[in-house]
Amino acid sequence: MSSPVDIVAGVAVALAVLGLLMAWFINTNQFSLHAMYRNRLIRAYLGASNSDRHANPFTGFDDNDNIQMHELWPRSSGAPAGAPAPPRRLLHVVNMALNLVHGERLAWQERKAHTFTTSALHAGSLVVGYRRTRAGAGGPRAHYGGSEGISLGTAVTISGAAASPNMGYHSSPLVTFLMTLFNVRLGWWLGNPGVRGDHTFYLPSPRVAVRPIVAEAFGLTNSTGPYVYLSDGGHFENLGLYEMVLRRCHFIVVSDASCDEGGVFQDLGSAVRKVRADMGVPIDFEGGIGILPRSADPAKRAASLYWALGRIRYSIADPSTAPGAAPGARDGWLLYIKPAFCGTEPPDVCEYAMAHDRFPHEPTTDQFFSESQFESYRMLGSYVIQQMSREWTGGSLADFIAHVAARLPGAGRPA
Repeated sequence: MSSPVDIVAGVAVALAVLGLLMAWFINTNQFSLHAMYRNRLIRAYLGASNSDRHANPFTGFDDNDNIQMHELWPRSSGAPAGAPAPPRRLLHVVNMALNLVHGERLAWQERKAHTFTTSALHAGSLVVGYRRTRAGAGGPRAHYGGSEGISLGTAVTISGAAASPNMGYHSSPLVTFLMTLFNVRLGWWLGNPGVRGDHTFYLPSPRVAVRPIVAEAFGLTNSTGPYVYLSDGGHFENLGLYEMVLRRCHFIVVSDASCDEGGVFQDLGSAVRKVRADMGVPIDFEGGIGILPRSADPAKRAASLYWALGRIRYSIADPSTAPGAAPGARDGWLLYIKPAFCGTEPPDVCEYAMAHDRFPHEPTTDQFFSESQFESYRMLGSYVIQQMSREWTGGSLADFIAHVAARLPGAGRPA
């Protein structure tokens, strides 16, 4: 006759074997809220621009709605011999967070994450390295994130995975465990783009889900395993400014639509701090930031601006070696745009603002905008750009930044 201990041990072994079998066949990325979120984003945004849709009559989804990241940057070699290369589009860089909740660098214990990006060319992070997203001559294992590379829908959904068990500096052990236990997961596991992922970087998900799920549940995510856990870019830096400065972009335009009712510029301050600490590049707003919160005195608020200009001092981190070069010749410029309510906006925007005292910084937890709410934010954005481009006669981005800089009190002039 079997003892209770034998029965318990037998059941435990059986459950362990069953769990391992399930972990082999069940895709940890697909069986989560994230997969549903991904499908809806693809349908809402990419599907809306697909004029030749053949949707499933039950789900409303069409596999052709989604496109691969490398398709956003077509090869110039496709042009006929002797013909000019087609003009390049903007290079989209999708910003994510590489979760390092169990990272070994003590100086990053407040961050618990680092930036991770995907573009039409590469995917990865400065911490671990990069892999190609474009299909190459090396076959299906030559590029990152799947047999055809990572898709735009996947990248954008990861970039918006705000409610995640591992959320960078927002992570909490109890919340992490409970969200994983109940599968309330917006986050994505992919192969490590570094040397630790030489045999996994081309996979769209982990082969066996046990190790990733345990790491996710107990906050053990890091950059040293064969897989990495990615989530909302705001879990490290919400504006994407860090990556643009890392690339030494000369003119950077940031549109900050984060909820900032008190006007404390939390996301901007966090980005400037990380850029200076990691790269040694200060960003100075010499004329100050004249964007006032709604709580400011109405008379002062009427003179509020919607933008500010910062000088990115690359020259401090990368001094010029050219003889006779000006000390700040390498510096870049940051045009920072943020919504505000001054009271001079169009009548419909003012009417909505009077009825909603938190406008234009209503909580981002509100994911169901009404018609009037959506139109008020859209019209405010249109009005902001109209004010910035008033009396502008056209030209390059450098000309436009010089134009808006001329309207800032005490600001320097871009060179």
